[in-house]
Amino acid sequence: MMSTIGWGMLLMVLIASLYLGGVSLGLLSGLVLGFLTCWIQPVSPPNNLMLLQATWLLLMATLEATGFFYLMTNKWKIFVGKMNNHYGTLIALFCYGLVFLTGDKAWLYRWVGDPNPLHKGKAQLLFPIVVAGHMALLASPLSISGILLIVVAGNNGLPILNLVGMIATLGIGITAASSWVAYLIPNKWLSKLYGWLNGLAKDEVAAQSKNKIELLLFLLVVAELLFLGIAPNPNGSTQFSSIQKIFPVKFPIFFALVMLSTAAVAMLGFKIKPAKILQSNRFKLGIQQLFIFLGLTWLVDSLLSHDKMYWIKMWWDSRIHYGFYLAAVLYMLLIDVSIIIWLFSTPLIERDDPIAILALWLVAVHSLAPIRFWMSHMIKGYKNKQIER
Repeated sequence: MMSTIGWGMLLMVLIASLYLGGVSLGLLSGLVLGFLTCWIQPVSPPNNLMLLQATWLLLMATLEATGFFYLMTNKWKIFVGKMNNHYGTLIALFCYGLVFLTGDKAWLYRWVGDPNPLHKGKAQLLFPIVVAGHMALLASPLSISGILLIVVAGNNGLPILNLVGMIATLGIGITAASSWVAYLIPNKWLSKLYGWLNGLAKDEVAAQSKNKIELLLFLLVVAELLFLGIAPNPNGSTQFSSIQKIFPVKFPIFFALVMLSTAAVAMLGFKIKPAKILQSNRFKLGIQQLFIFLGLTWLVDSLLSHDKMYWIKMWWDSRIHYGFYLAAVLYMLLIDVSIIIWLFSTPLIERDDPIAILALWLVAVHSLAPIRFWMSHMIKGYKNKQIER
C-alpha cells in the first residue's frame, strides 16, 4: 500500500519539479523518502553514483575554466560558416564525433542559440547538428550517462565496446536521418527551437592560451581509451586488457581517479586558479545536478528495492498490463536517462536480452529528453507570465 503511495508521490514530485526548477527535484525526493521511512526501509545512499557525478562535474568545470569549450565554440562557428547546406549530413556526423569526444553539448548549443549572421540560410543545417549533439552524449565515454553506462555494463559482464558501438551506430543513423527530416520542418518552428536553446546557453570562460588546446584533446582521447578498454575483475580490481595491466582499485574508483587526474593536469598545464573552476557555470549547474541525482536516485532505488519481489512475480506470471507500460513511459519521460541507466539497465542485462534490445531501449529513452525539455520550457513560460501579472 505505502509503496503504491510512494510511486504516486514520486510522480507528483517529478511534475512539481518541472514548475519549481532548480534543485527542487532533489529536495522533494528527499522529503518523500523521509516520509516513507515510517513504513519502508530505504536502501543505502548511491555512493558510487555520487562519486562519479562529483568527479565528472569537476572535470567539466576545469575544462571550462581553461577556455576549452569557448575555443570549441569559436572554431566550430568558423568551420560551419564556411560550409553550405549540401554538406549537412557530413557536418552533423562530424559534430557527433566532437560531442562524443568532449562529453559535452553546451558549447554546441551556445553556438546554435547565438543569433549570429553565419546562421543566415542555415536553418535546416542547424537541426541535424542539434540532434547530433544530443544523441552523441548518450554513449560518450566522457558524458555522465556514458560513464554510468560503461560502469553498469562492465559490472554485469557485458562487452563494453559492443554496447557503446551499438548505441553509437543507432545515434549516427538518427543523426543522418535528421538531416533529411529538417527539410520537412517549417523555418518558423526551427527558429523557435533555436530561441529556446539560446535560453540554455551560458557564457563560457574565454580561452587564455590557444597553444595548449592539443594537450586537452590528447588528455580526453587518452581518458576515453582507458574507459573503453577496461573491465572489472572478480577480485574487485580493474584490468586494462590491451596491455594486460591490472589496477588495484574498484571499477568506479578507477573512473573517478582518471577524471580527477585529467582535471589536475589541465589545471596545472593552463595555470588555472582553483577559484576559477568553482566559479564556472558547469560547476554551479553540476552541483545542482549532483543533489538532484542524490535525492531522486535514492528515492527510486528504495521504491524498487521494496517492490522487487512483486515486480519479479508480476513479470513471470505475465500479469503486466498496458497501463503499466504507459506509466513506465511517463516515468522514463520525466527522469533523466543517467538515473535510468544506473537503476534499470541491470534488470534488462540479467534477462540475457540481446545487446541490440538494450541499446534500442536506451536510445528510445534518451530520445524522450527533448519532450521533457519542451514541457519544462512551456511551464517556465507560464510561470513567468504569472509573475509579470
